[in-house]
Amino acid sequence: MSTEISLFPLSSVVMPGGLLPLRLFERRYLDMVSACFREGSGFGVCLLKSGQEASGQSQPYSRGTTVSIIDFDQGDDGLLHITGKGEKEFRLTSCRQLDDGLFVGEVSYLEPTPATIMSPEFHALAKKLKIILSHVEPNIEYPQQHLDDADWVCHRLLELLPMAPPSKLELLELESNEKRLSALAAMRIEISV
Repeated sequence: MSTEISLFPLSSVVMPGGLLPLRLFERRYLDMVSACFREGSGFGVCLLKSGQEASGQSQPYSRGTTVSIIDFDQGDDGLLHITGKGEKEFRLTSCRQLDDGLFVGEVSYLEPTPATIMSPEFHALAKKLKIILSHVEPNIEYPQQHLDDADWVCHRLLELLPMAPPSKLELLELESNEKRLSALAAMRIEISV
């Protein structure tokens, strides 16, 4: 079964349980947020395939995550600041652009494929994630870090590691978090502080 949702193509990803701070100024996204509040719904974040984030010419990849708005305010800069929380992964089955430039798409939700255990081969990834989390901007704060949860570690690394969109998409296309973690472990990620 597919559902039509509003889409926000970004050069980064958000995964289930992840936090996504956004500063909005474009009318299409302000209207989208208003509709989300009015309808009690969220929107979808897709990895940007081409174009620029704030461009009407951007194109999304076919993988994304639904986001619910958990916080908002008007910033000192006059922009609308929202924090979204990642909910469910989806595959985009069709996509169209409305007259105002907003993308909407038919999505089919993907069943979660949890990693069964936090195996010893992934402990180094959890340690690296802990270092990364200590250096990310203050508005992405996880007061409870679940470094012993393989899915949580996998999702945060996919969000935070600086990778080119095609490489990130390759990881997103893997069928389970366990396979994603195995691929990340094989990359031998170096962290310098």
